[in-house]
Amino acid sequence: MGMLALMSTLSARRRRRQIRARGRRRSSVGKRKKDVIRDGDVSPGAKRPRYSEMHLPEDIWGHIHSLMPLRDAARTACVSRAFSQSWRSHPNLNFTNKSILGSDSNGCGMDLIGTINGVLENHSGINLDSWLEIAMSPGIEEITISLGFHGRATYKFPCRLLSDRIANSVRCLKLQHCVFCPTAKLGPFRSLAVLRFSKVRITGYRLGCILSNSLALESLELNSCDKLDCLKIPCQLQRLSYLKVFLCQRLYVIEMKAPNLSVFILDTEKVTKVSLGVPVKLKMLYINSPDIASYTDSRLLSNVPDLESLNLKSWCQVAASPLMLPVKFVHLKEFNLSLTGQGVSEAYDYFSLASLLDCCPSLENIFLNVSHKCIGHETMSEDPARQRQKMPGQQQQQHGNLRSMTILGFCYAKSLVELTCYIVEKAASSLESLTLDIHGTHLVSVSGIVMRPMYEGKFEEAPKTLSAIRTYIQGKIPSTAKLNVLEPCGGPCNAVAGQ
Repeated sequence: MGMLALMSTLSARRRRRQIRARGRRRSSVGKRKKDVIRDGDVSPGAKRPRYSEMHLPEDIWGHIHSLMPLRDAARTACVSRAFSQSWRSHPNLNFTNKSILGSDSNGCGMDLIGTINGVLENHSGINLDSWLEIAMSPGIEEITISLGFHGRATYKFPCRLLSDRIANSVRCLKLQHCVFCPTAKLGPFRSLAVLRFSKVRITGYRLGCILSNSLALESLELNSCDKLDCLKIPCQLQRLSYLKVFLCQRLYVIEMKAPNLSVFILDTEKVTKVSLGVPVKLKMLYINSPDIASYTDSRLLSNVPDLESLNLKSWCQVAASPLMLPVKFVHLKEFNLSLTGQGVSEAYDYFSLASLLDCCPSLENIFLNVSHKCIGHETMSEDPARQRQKMPGQQQQQHGNLRSMTILGFCYAKSLVELTCYIVEKAASSLESLTLDIHGTHLVSVSGIVMRPMYEGKFEEAPKTLSAIRTYIQGKIPSTAKLNVLEPCGGPCNAVAGQ
């Protein structure tokens, strides 16, 4: 019994020594943790570093923080006093869907502007309007504001910022994805040369308030402005030389009186009236519309006698009537016509384009895009002598300047073969290359505009098309010109050899 009591006493002492040792270790660790917190490197709610080696100079913390994505930088600043200091001087605030939402969501239904304002207030104690007021300092020459989020534009640009303090200096104003409501009281922009609106909600009246106060304007671009109902260019814009209107779905009327306009690009569906109040020095005209015939008949082309490049594109050309030009274009060097819609009439007469081309005696390059089904169009007879040489009442024109002609989506339609033969014969003295592309599916660039032709049935139609080229066209190619025939890749037929 004595021995058992002694063993029990020794065991109890050993347990007490172990408990005291654990207590000392805990006290030491706690002291080290308090020292770390007391140094101010982390807040009490954050995950605490275990070692004192985490002590870094403030500039090192700032550099590390600047390398973080915006979302991580903002979150870290909320839990770390060291990072909160560098957050207020964070050099770049790049707001994107991913940086704000943490994913590639388009953010529909969220108050993105409110979220941005919240980040800005946490960063520097100001909101977006206040930040813009600071950024748009007197003497600024270029202003670019792009709130490039999907969905509907909600940020109302503070027009009061465009006051006299910057109106005299700003030369370029680019706004994207915002609401813009200037008033007639807006002061004049004496230096504004470039104005670009993309997905900006602005009416025709509001836009007129800007244009009437921007007499130095040289370039105007309007892209997807869904509130724009009319566009009126006043005659006071003597310097305006470039105008591009793209996908403005509510735009119906365009009235232009700028006499020195040089380039006009129109790509929209619902414009029913385009008028030029005065003759203009237009050099390049591009029109993409469901019905281009209405433009070739109008006074629009009658008022552009100096035209050098004409680009017409339609995806719904269904009329069988020919396209006609109201006047001769003696300076026109480049003609591009694209009829690619599935609704192209089987009765459409491509040979009628001969009259249109004869109005352009200085042509150097012709590009035709007719990439659609050829089935249903009238085919050539076996007698080459029965080909038409001219349209009724047509004044035939020699094309002594024509160097190249390309037809994309070429097929065996009778009127298309006749048109090709007519042009080859009239340009025999100058023609250098004739390209007949029966593939019709690759990308083609025309004056910097990329188009994707729509062509079906290329394999089925290729043998008849190649036969028509050999029978009616190949023998007419002058020895100084090269014939290039591009057939469908992997097609069943052999290409026609070039001259």
